[in-house]
Amino acid sequence: MKRIFFIALLLFLLSGCTENPVITEETNLPAEVEDELEEAPNLPENKDKEDLDEQDPVAAIDMSLNPNELGEIMILMYHGVGEEESTWQRTPENFRKDLEYMYQNGYRMIRLSDYAKGEIYTEAGYTPIILTFDDGRQNNFNYIEVNGETVIDPDCAVGILEEFKNKYPDFNVTATFFLGTNPFGQEEYAAQKLNWLIENGYDIGNHTYSHNKMEYLTSEEIQFEIGSVNNMLGEYIPNYTVETLALPHGSNPKDEYLEWVLEGEYEGNKYNTIAVLDVGWRPAYSPFDILTNFNSLYRVTASEIDVDNCGMYDYFKQYEENKRERFISDGNPDVVTIPKRHEEYLNMEIVENKIVNIYEEKELK
Repeated sequence: MKRIFFIALLLFLLSGCTENPVITEETNLPAEVEDELEEAPNLPENKDKEDLDEQDPVAAIDMSLNPNELGEIMILMYHGVGEEESTWQRTPENFRKDLEYMYQNGYRMIRLSDYAKGEIYTEAGYTPIILTFDDGRQNNFNYIEVNGETVIDPDCAVGILEEFKNKYPDFNVTATFFLGTNPFGQEEYAAQKLNWLIENGYDIGNHTYSHNKMEYLTSEEIQFEIGSVNNMLGEYIPNYTVETLALPHGSNPKDEYLEWVLEGEYEGNKYNTIAVLDVGWRPAYSPFDILTNFNSLYRVTASEIDVDNCGMYDYFKQYEENKRERFISDGNPDVVTIPKRHEEYLNMEIVENKIVNIYEEKELK
């Protein structure tokens, strides 16, 4: 009976079931326990790799992938998907081309809200990318009638995204749609569309009531612009919290009024904004970078027309040519892996309780 007890004790310790276990090479057991263990049959001398990885998540990271979680992440700014190509609209064919390029070149989609919270779930070796759509145009999410049945237009943005979700399940297809007062047209389907998006892994953001430039607004006007849209959306999707905002025209409020963009109240309903997006310009920094300002996040214009070398394919090319550094995930959302040369840029307030894994690149083979 004594031997059974000590074997059970050992198995319990090896199982990792103790709270916050600390394992060192010099841990000593009582003499009588050691005697029992010497006689215990069929106990493994070493734990397997999976068990070790559970104890040390850093050991599970494939460092040959050169993870760099202080690299850039592109937040793409789309508007429409329609028949004519323009600065603010992609044709269905070109939108499909964009998604195919992203998938084939190592990009995987993440939610904007996860980025803002520093929660990166991207598979090891891949680069997160964020898709956003401004204005809530009908060609973002359009219903059509086919043989008497209401279906999603296969050539609207959502239809194409769903096509790629089915084609590449590991693409993690998602997007944030920034809406005003008339979400996606077809008013009779507003509630149906909004609930469908939430149920299928997409997100909703605020694009203000009147699309006016924030720089000219007072605190009361700002609260109306944001709060009235949030209240309207809340009627359609009462169990969903809208917490992101795309600034109309990229117009930032005056410094003294910024607090009302981040937190306010309208008609008795409070709102909190965790991410504020500008118009297209350049890739965003990593959420773990001290240079990241969640109150004014950079976006890249998802276009190839009139973008002055600042369109998404300009940046894709710069990454291909190693002229810019893109975020390379280590595959573990609880670990932040960075090259030592970037250590001074690490924002520990965002990292919080995550494990920091800093390495010298010259050590990699």
